[in-house]
Amino acid sequence: MCFLKEMLQVLPLIGIHAFEAVKRIKPEKTEKDGIPDFSGKLESVKDLVVVPANEEGFQHVFLNENCWYAIRIGGGMLDKLKWIAAYQTRPVSAITHIAEIDHIEPYGDSNKYKLVFTSPAQKLERPIILGTNPNLSPQAPRYASHAKLMKAKTLQDLFA
Repeated sequence: MCFLKEMLQVLPLIGIHAFEAVKRIKPEKTEKDGIPDFSGKLESVKDLVVVPANEEGFQHVFLNENCWYAIRIGGGMLDKLKWIAAYQTRPVSAITHIAEIDHIEPYGDSNKYKLVFTSPAQKLERPIILGTNPNLSPQAPRYASHAKLMKAKTLQDLFA
């Protein structure tokens, strides 16, 4: 019994978290009495993560499982993210859907996370297209502002 206790204390130090309880991270609340409480401009608040998704992963996971997993997120962003948007890779090359994040939990032992949605992802009225700068095509998660996303027409508008 003593060996097991010691082992459970040492394993997290070497990056093995398989025996730890899953810790859910809830996004920070930004409303008090129903009134948004943002300091500074809404468009400067990074509360959204844009993830690249191929067609199969997008259909199977983002739309059918109402989550997205195996994503790396900087520690300082974990409790700030409230939204996730899917950038569908070629041939679509556009952000087409958005979902509100209910909670974030660790995913495996690889310092990656699973984002679970509050409800199924919603299709944007108009996709946010790649535009003329192919270098803006997300290859990894990118942070942005939900307010800015709602106004954007191209990725240049969102990430500039």
